[in-house]
Amino acid sequence: MNKRLALVMPTLSPLGGGVSEAARLHLSALAPAGFEQISVHTLDDSMEKVDPAQWEAAKLHLHRFYGPKSYSFAPGMFFSLMAAKPDLVHVHGVWQFQCAAVHLWSMLTGKPYIVSPHGMLEPWIRARSAKLKGAVSALYQNRFLRNTAGFHLLTDKESTDVSEFLTSQPSRIVRNFAQPFASDGMKPGWWKSEYEGRKVYLFLGRIHEKKGCMELMEAWERLSREDQSFHDGSVLVFCGWNDGISGFEDRAEALGRQFGNVLFAGPQYGAEKHRSMATARYFMLPSKSEGLPMAVLEAWAAGVPAILTPECNLAIGFERGAAFHSGFTPDTIYPALKAAHMLAPEAWQAASDRARVLVAEEFSEESVRNGLLALYQAATEWKAIK
Repeated sequence: MNKRLALVMPTLSPLGGGVSEAARLHLSALAPAGFEQISVHTLDDSMEKVDPAQWEAAKLHLHRFYGPKSYSFAPGMFFSLMAAKPDLVHVHGVWQFQCAAVHLWSMLTGKPYIVSPHGMLEPWIRARSAKLKGAVSALYQNRFLRNTAGFHLLTDKESTDVSEFLTSQPSRIVRNFAQPFASDGMKPGWWKSEYEGRKVYLFLGRIHEKKGCMELMEAWERLSREDQSFHDGSVLVFCGWNDGISGFEDRAEALGRQFGNVLFAGPQYGAEKHRSMATARYFMLPSKSEGLPMAVLEAWAAGVPAILTPECNLAIGFERGAAFHSGFTPDTIYPALKAAHMLAPEAWQAASDRARVLVAEEFSEESVRNGLLALYQAATEWKAIK
């Protein structure tokens, strides 16, 4: 087994969304596996939002970056990798400087690295800022991806996304996992007394164009106008940070004034995040593009059924009755909301129970640890014969 492992990622902050959370859980799963050392190489970015205890199993190397945050040029990453002398590096995410640092490290040391794209190579993502991404790809990223000793994939669909970079190296699907859910029974800070008895439809995570937030509000407005029982008995709560949607806050505030059933609560961390999840009747993610959304797994662990698009890559949720179908346009979100509102209490309880069982059976810490260790071994063996 590799004795020294390095994890490389753009940020530890919750602002990194599912990537930083998945990497944190990987560390939790791998810590008992017997490595001599696990090091983490990342940016000194929004560390005030990071709980150091969650990363204490690793030696942290934090680096200043220069230039645009979207690229995060941090030459210190390369030097800290050289100093840490890992036997294998696991890279989380693409399109940013950490890929160049790891590629250079591998060329100089001859040692292997594996890549977790986290859904960032799918067509919808590649089409965003296509010229800049094309330049990064031509400059080094295509070579970086072709020279990897293995791919860690989250979904079957991601196999297609990386197919152009695969030669003979191993690629394995290892899903994320959710830790057991616990709440202190208290209400979140955003709670209002008038919400008592209403069904909370919760969006929790990065508020980005691809997540369908504006389309969700359009469908919500229509149903609130047309159905008095929905208007009076439901509340839509957005918990997260706005990542570039112009007019999002104004739209949510206007709907809140008009109907009294829409709220933008801002980012939620730690106990507040768990309290928000504990209030939810449904978890909303009408997304146009995802890797494997961690927040859905967290919702299922809390017994909250999800309303999802197929683009969330969690078909198993539909198959096992823990999720309900939606599209990402207002016209396809509308009927999903209406069906959820009409669902009988006993049917909702069955979906809640199935959600908990699904996480326990299919998204466990042990399965992630075993899958990653098997991939690391296969990647090391592949590199040895190249």
